[in-house]
Amino acid sequence: MAAPPFWSFQTFATDFLPVTGILDAAITDLTVQDPTEANEATLLLEPDDPFNVSVSWTVNGAAVCSLGGTWQVSLYINDIDGVGPTRGQLGSTIPIAVVGCQTNYDALFVLPANTVADGVYQLVVTINHSPQGGPATTLTENVGFAQSNPIKVTTTVAETGSPD
Repeated sequence: MAAPPFWSFQTFATDFLPVTGILDAAITDLTVQDPTEANEATLLLEPDDPFNVSVSWTVNGAAVCSLGGTWQVSLYINDIDGVGPTRGQLGSTIPIAVVGCQTNYDALFVLPANTVADGVYQLVVTINHSPQGGPATTLTENVGFAQSNPIKVTTTVAETGSPD
């Protein structure tokens, strides 16, 4: 699947320093998956089927082992066709504990059938960081965004003469 149109990650170090190597981060994957088709990547969903959204990111640099706290990962949807009625946050924010010196992280949103109505949509994942001992609403300058390719949600019909 092609790379999404927009992935970005800013850390406290990249925010004010023009150098890398202190604390760098990057989103490495954002995939919409169809669990009814062995979790294949897809841009077409049926409203009465469940779907998953997986996101992965990395952090590295000299400060990675001093990072603590929790990643707060959220999924949002917005219609881009002016017709789709679904918008706002999908599911709950997923807290991911920051583990000392860990560089790779993943989150999986598992969404039930009938979560999204027919339409064309854009998905956006936000990755925020709350410091160790702080509430989830207290956030640091470490923040990432990943935007999906457009997805279409519509009821489809089986094509005749297609291979099994």
